[in-house]
Amino acid sequence: MSIRAATLADTDEITLLCVATLDDDPNWRYRFPKAREYRDDHIKYSRTRFATYLENAENGAYAVMVVEAPSKEDATVKKIIAVSMWVLPGHHLPKADAPVQVKKPPDHAERRDANQARLAEFVRELTQARNSWFHDVYGDQQLGLILLGTHPDYRRLGAAAMLLKWGREKAEAEQVPVTLFASPMGYPLYAKAGFTEVNKAHVQVEGDDVFVELPAMVWVP
Repeated sequence: MSIRAATLADTDEITLLCVATLDDDPNWRYRFPKAREYRDDHIKYSRTRFATYLENAENGAYAVMVVEAPSKEDATVKKIIAVSMWVLPGHHLPKADAPVQVKKPPDHAERRDANQARLAEFVRELTQARNSWFHDVYGDQQLGLILLGTHPDYRRLGAAAMLLKWGREKAEAEQVPVTLFASPMGYPLYAKAGFTEVNKAHVQVEGDDVFVELPAMVWVP
């Protein structure tokens, strides 16, 4: 396995990887409960999201790192098996005069795979939580992990640990903390790596019995 920075040319491969790896993530399923029913919508709008993150990486505001390994179908062909997406230090807080403006993925009210009420509440709650627990404490000097995922066919090979190690080494070199909201699957990896849970975000639309909780975690070098 090898690790490298992703490019815009990887957009389609990363999109399909993320759709596969996030399919069993409760936080993703909460927002996109009809992802399987409306797969075309899900791939289309997910691609827009991840393309935006890759554009931010090209501009120097984000980092998108991937792990490649020989394909199980053809060992002579390398494929992306895991991905991590990071907001780099200095790009967390909006600045009108910043030389690099961080792009946000557009909202698509017409997408059929999403529960729009849950999606809006998820964004509202996590924005508030991120401001209170990360930005108010560390300001712009933090390395924020947005997403870390491995394709289901290539899990338990150490790919996610490689990507997390990359982030911790970068944070240590720059002497900034790593901040993230953990999924249930990712929590044990982060805890083992020395991350500390500082709080927990509770996302629930009023009148909806379904909710998700996301531990806010920090690693300080």
